[in-house]
Amino acid sequence: MRAAALTEYASELAGFTRVPSDTCVVWDSGRPLTRVMCSINATTGDLLLAREQGCDGYLLHHPLAGAARRDFHHVLDRMVELMTMHGVPEAKAIEAQQALRRRLRFNDHASDWDHLASAAAHTGVTLVNVHLPADELGRLVMVEALRDLKADATLDDARRALCRIPELAHPANEVLLVPDDPPRPAGRIAVMHAGGTNGGASVATCLLEEAVPRVDTVLYIHVAGEDAARIEERGAGPDRGSVIVTGHFASDAIGMNILIAALESRGLTLIRHGGLRPFAEHATTRRPG
Repeated sequence: MRAAALTEYASELAGFTRVPSDTCVVWDSGRPLTRVMCSINATTGDLLLAREQGCDGYLLHHPLAGAARRDFHHVLDRMVELMTMHGVPEAKAIEAQQALRRRLRFNDHASDWDHLASAAAHTGVTLVNVHLPADELGRLVMVEALRDLKADATLDDARRALCRIPELAHPANEVLLVPDDPPRPAGRIAVMHAGGTNGGASVATCLLEEAVPRVDTVLYIHVAGEDAARIEERGAGPDRGSVIVTGHFASDAIGMNILIAALESRGLTLIRHGGLRPFAEHATTRRPG
């Protein structure tokens, strides 16, 4: 498989009609990929390790290099799509993530997008970044896990359903509730994985206040402590709302494991490394449907 074909295949597997802006071939040796190391994050040392292990390619999840790093903020369009999918008016959705989009735009502008790209060129290891397609695969699994919840399900019921996903059930992972009130009704849950990043308190509040039909609980895979505090304060008031935080690396591993299994079925050898190795025996192997 060629590097560009891998990004196209991952995008198609996730149901996308084009390769997202946070997914790219960072550097390509021009040789077909046969043996690939993969991880959530990567450094120059990881590329050297991959070469030492006889790998001709490296599959990186987080958008840390090349165009995936420079253009990351564009994938926030997907966050707006998810919000409108859950019933938020488009103008309200855009407004709720405007501050986040501006911050990420300037972060991308200042980023060191070439460091890993140059390291890949110096080591001769093809480097491919796949972010949003893997996250979308994980989101679909989460949606499926929650599909059969009863109307009167509690936050604890939702947590139990999510922990039937192998990666989330890993003993090192913890699914957090905000507020930590397991008997609280879960209501309608908006799964906000695969929006580029979490939308913080602003996006969560917008979903809880503006969605029609009403959203009662927002699912993030990670959220900052100060945003959790703001959400918890809101949840104590008359307009109650909750957030489920499923765990960053375990949640990212869901979609990556599905992609890894799909690539292995096409003849590639994949070696799980940082952030993925712990979930090798707790792996979801195919997307639902």
